[in-house]
Order: sequence, then structure tokens, then C-alpha cells
Amino acid sequence: MSQSKILADTNSYLRLANNIRPLLCVEFGLEKYCLYVLHETSLEIQRSSRLKHKFYWALEDEHCAERATGPAISKKHRKEIAAAFSVIWEHVQAELPGPSRTDAMYLAHGFVLGFPIVTDDRDMRMLAEVFSIPTHKTLELLKIMVDVAHITLAKVTSIIAYWKYNEDFPADAHSDTHTIFSGQIKIL
Repeated sequence: MSQSKILADTNSYLRLANNIRPLLCVEFGLEKYCLYVLHETSLEIQRSSRLKHKFYWALEDEHCAERATGPAISKKHRKEIAAAFSVIWEHVQAELPGPSRTDAMYLAHGFVLGFPIVTDDRDMRMLAEVFSIPTHKTLELLKIMVDVAHITLAKVTSIIAYWKYNEDFPADAHSDTHTIFSGQIKIL
């Protein structure tokens, strides 16, 4: 069975990569789920003073090396991704200002390659819905990981504590935690 690739956007990656090591390019579960980020994530981190300061650990060699490996993409798919990006970005500019060019690039990859995108960004999720691109919230990804015994509920609790410490809760985290984990996890 081939991998079930999933793309994590920059924010979801930063919420998880310091707590689940390694996070990327590791198969888990019978479905062989495997997380990737696009090169744009490294560029976003390098270009943003705020991200470099708040997530300083993301500049460590271990994390940079992990992000360097992305999904293999054929020339044909690259052309299709470029075309999809144009359409998605045009829609952003005309109808839904909010998602960034990087967000649109992630969604273009998801559209062409059929990979779900992990994002907590409400605007990005709305845009994905317009183009029927599957998405998961970070907490939904964590639930998948727990369900296939890749991580434990204790690890999820630790990750949520890190979000609280870092003041970086995903949108809807309080209500989603109860819904997704059926009361097994609580946010204090």
C-alpha cells in the first residue's frame, strides 16, 4: 500500500514539530499516513521575525533537515499545481481576502494531488471548501495519531499544555477538544 500523504500548513507544523519528533516523513497506522510540509513553510519561518523568535527551535538543524524532504511531484503535476494556484489565488483576491499566497499554494497541492491539508486557519478552510479540498484541523490529526497508536492521549495533553504555555491555541480549540476527543482531554 502506498503512503496516505498529508500536508501540514506552517502553523500546524509549528504547533506539533517540537513535541512529536520526528514529525515529518514518518509513516503511521495501517493507512501509512505520512506528514509533509512544502518548501514554503521553511521560507515563511526564515522570513518572519515573529516566527523566528517565537519558534526559535524550528531553525535547528534537525527541523530544517526534516522540512527539506517534501513529497515527490512530477513535472506534469507541477504544471497542474501552478494552474490550480492561479485559479485559487484569483479567487482569494476577488472573493476571500485572508489566505496568503502560501495558503493558496498548499491548497493547490491538495487540489491536484488529492492530499488533505492540516490547517486551523478558518479562512483557509473556507477556501478549501470552495474547491472541495479535504482539510483536517490539528486536533483532528492528533486524534488520527492517537487512534492508530502513533501517539498517546498523554502526548496530546502535553501538546495542548505547550500551546497554552506558548499562547498559540488553534481556532476553536476549546470546543473542538471536547468534540474530537469525546471529553478524554480537557483544556484548562
